[in-house]
Amino acid sequence: MQFEELTIEYNKKPVFQEISGALQDQQITVLLGPNGSGKTTLMMAMAQLISPSRGSIIRNAETFFYLPQKNQVFDYVTVGQLLEIAQLHGRKNNITNTEDIIKSLGLKKLLTSDVNNLSGGQQQRACLAYAFLQDTNILLLDEPLTYLDVKYQQVFYDMVMEEKKKGRTFLISLHDIAFTRKCSDNIWFLTANQLVSGTKEQILTQRAMRKYLGVKNYFFDDSD
Repeated sequence: MQFEELTIEYNKKPVFQEISGALQDQQITVLLGPNGSGKTTLMMAMAQLISPSRGSIIRNAETFFYLPQKNQVFDYVTVGQLLEIAQLHGRKNNITNTEDIIKSLGLKKLLTSDVNNLSGGQQQRACLAYAFLQDTNILLLDEPLTYLDVKYQQVFYDMVMEEKKKGRTFLISLHDIAFTRKCSDNIWFLTANQLVSGTKEQILTQRAMRKYLGVKNYFFDDSD
């Protein structure tokens, strides 16, 4: 999936202008940028939920699923019903095992609970299970770490890395630099009408942090 000279405007005011980029197959691309830079807008355009004002998005034969940063769809079903819906559109070759996902994300005791009665973290885990069960080769995940505690951040990381091995491509919007360093193959910085791309070694530098995120003397923890 790639886009060329993409411009999106709201009320004739540009969110971003003439940006270009391409997802690399079977790799993890992390999308970084300050609040209001247009990360969600870009992901929604890539998912065909909004139309660009100008420019083009080329998808070829790829299939994709977009998970928004907040649960906006699943309020009136139980967790079990949600996963049954996911299975209707799920992988036919059984690469991903539903029971494994339920166990990994700690959902077994929540299957009869209404999604709208869950805590934020529990809702997020249910929505992540729904996403990973989709029969698509590209997952667009908008701030998937929202509400997750440390344990389930690690579970999410493990699942992403396993799915990458199976051939999936990821675009993940994050604010967590440490997590980005850990999981990313490529990074996109979206800020000030620019999309700057490169590897984490190229992008996550003091100079880039200062220039694109406005952070001086960022502490990079190399203990891992």
